[in-house]
Amino acid sequence: MLLPMLRFLVPAALILALVTSPVTAAPEAPVVPDAALRGDLHCAAVFAIAASEQSRGSAAALALPPLAVRGKRFFADVGTRAVEQGGMTQAAVRDLLVAEVTAMQRRAAADPDKELAAQVKPCLARLDAAVPPLQTPNLAQCAAILTLAWEEERTKGPESAAARDLQTLAQVLASRARDAQIAAGKSGDGADAAVEEARDAMRKEAANRPGGVDNYDIAHCYDLAAPDAKTHY
Repeated sequence: MLLPMLRFLVPAALILALVTSPVTAAPEAPVVPDAALRGDLHCAAVFAIAASEQSRGSAAALALPPLAVRGKRFFADVGTRAVEQGGMTQAAVRDLLVAEVTAMQRRAAADPDKELAAQVKPCLARLDAAVPPLQTPNLAQCAAILTLAWEEERTKGPESAAARDLQTLAQVLASRARDAQIAAGKSGDGADAAVEEARDAMRKEAANRPGGVDNYDIAHCYDLAAPDAKTHY
């Protein structure tokens, strides 16, 4: 259902966190966004709802492109632009987004899944123009991504279940990446070196590239790490 998704946008703290530019003075009269900005704000609200639905496991939402990373980036960029270039206050941006969600809720009363798809699909062209599609990582890159995730998680608690799970997945992917390198003709040492090179490259990318590993479709890594039909972890 779309109704619970209002919580994604209503809190002022969330909007202020995403639209971070300070506002030095409020305009004397409310600023009405132009058609292009209004369309982008509408799509920002739509992506927020869709991403939240995807996180809940909604089958209809999961049939759409993944929006947790790209949708959030679009949301943040549009909110910032509305303040910096559109002359809107953060409160005005928040109110417009909430109004968009409320309007979607009314339209979705009969068929929420149909309404969600109908709203997301026309917005995807805007998303592709503003936020490049996620890159699909290969096995070695996935091993590197989950190794970095494990290293980060273990700083919070090395014996936590999350840290252990990430370590297992990283090891599985590293082993499969090594096997793939050997199958492609590399020696054992060469395969090890290739996996290590991918890890070093990803570490540099995480540190220096805007967005870091979030530029990759990390969900694909979990697919690559899934147990074989005859094995289990």
